[in-house]
Amino acid sequence: MIILDDFLDKDLYLKTLEDSDFYPESMGDGDKIAADLNNYHNEQASCYAPYMFWDGWWRSPANTLKKQIVQNIWGSRLAYQHDDILGFEYWTRTYNPGQYLQTHVDEDTFLYARDKIFTGPITGSVLYGCENKNGGYIEIHKNALLDGTSEALEKENTRNLVSDIEDRERIAYKGNRLIIFDVGHVMHNTTPALSGTRQVMIINVWHKNNPPLALALNEFYYE
Repeated sequence: MIILDDFLDKDLYLKTLEDSDFYPESMGDGDKIAADLNNYHNEQASCYAPYMFWDGWWRSPANTLKKQIVQNIWGSRLAYQHDDILGFEYWTRTYNPGQYLQTHVDEDTFLYARDKIFTGPITGSVLYGCENKNGGYIEIHKNALLDGTSEALEKENTRNLVSDIEDRERIAYKGNRLIIFDVGHVMHNTTPALSGTRQVMIINVWHKNNPPLALALNEFYYE
């Protein structure tokens, strides 16, 4: 795991906060964020904040602000040759006070929805947006899932993978804080912000040997 504070330089960080299209205004009502698979991925949804995909700066230009952030984070941090990396899945979220993300992994959501087979990206990152001293925590559990596991995400199978609270790594929300870890296999969740909002950009790195089904289905969105 890598944790870096004040990650983006001041000018780039301010651009993400000032760009009205970078973070959604709201994810809607309710305490749980993303309670159902792909529920923000439909243009007709009350909150439209889709999963985006980019094949990387060595194949196409970083011609949007979000792509620039992807390159800024991963430009010198990929532990693989560029030819081995299929690309980056990314999205942004905004949490209102009281909202949280339940225990999960960042899996291939389209594959799991279709076949109940779990696979995940090789690594990923979490970048926090606006400053909020009451923004809650991300909790990272000890247990991980194995690619190819059938029905891995069903409640009866994940129940035993949830770590006791004292065994979780708890990292506070902080504006412009970057966290890199195995988001695609290690269980994690968030706790609610006590007040104010929390903003987050998630980036998942996909290997060419494990392509997400959304590519074949043409379900990703592109800037």
